Amino acid sequence: MIKLIASDMDGTLLNSRGELDNEIYDIINRLKELGIIFTAASGRQLESLKKRFLPVDNDIIYLAENGTYVVYKGEEIYSNVMNRNIVEELVDKIKNIGDCACFLCGKKRAYCENDELIEFMRQPIFGYDIVKINDISEIDDDILKVSLFDSVDPRERSYKILEPEYRGRMYLATSGYNCLDIMNIDASKGTAIKEICRKFGIDKKDTVSFGDNYNDLEMFAETGMSYAMLNADEYVRNKADKVIGSNDENAVIETLKGIIEEIH
Repeated sequence: MIKLIASDMDGTLLNSRGELDNEIYDIINRLKELGIIFTAASGRQLESLKKRFLPVDNDIIYLAENGTYVVYKGEEIYSNVMNRNIVEELVDKIKNIGDCACFLCGKKRAYCENDELIEFMRQPIFGYDIVKINDISEIDDDILKVSLFDSVDPRERSYKILEPEYRGRMYLATSGYNCLDIMNIDASKGTAIKEICRKFGIDKKDTVSFGDNYNDLEMFAETGMSYAMLNADEYVRNKADKVIGSNDENAVIETLKGIIEEIH
């Protein structure tokens, strides 16, 4: 019996224009009636996710910041906070790469020195609560993740530069929009799913996940059934149990409808 369904957002539940089909709210309500908890599992900020799910805000679990911050009904049920010295070190190294910018993801909001990136993340498609800082010392918040935006695919540059140095020390995951997320080595969507299941007494075999990117692989591994999007890279598709249609075909919603039909 399915008890938990987790879905990535960008490239998965959202279409290529970053839009969320309003039908998801009715589906979440129907899942709730069946005793199934829906989890929005994303690299996005909590505030960004909450704006998308206002009609069902108290009915879902938010797995935000790539699994470093999990909140349900306004209560934190898991977080994975970075050491401030490591954060400072990473910011300096990112500055030296060139053609990159980064922001720091905290529990309260995000923080950034780059005006252009701040405006980019405040766009409605993201809806981030992000503020300007001049120095990390100004931040009175727990930092969960360092997000790097590369002007090219990070797997072709920033990942190659940073991964060898931080291998075994930090977890680096590529996601949408040429983004590279850097977190503690034990942080991932998969770790967060395990914590959620422990909290709610859910067995792995009773969980389902949807995703399209490399930061979804650990989540695939920690759920009983995993679905990759047709628009995902071949490597990601091969790691899932099944491949469904693309995000522009509303494939997650259609699959969820099928799951509900089967249960009935």
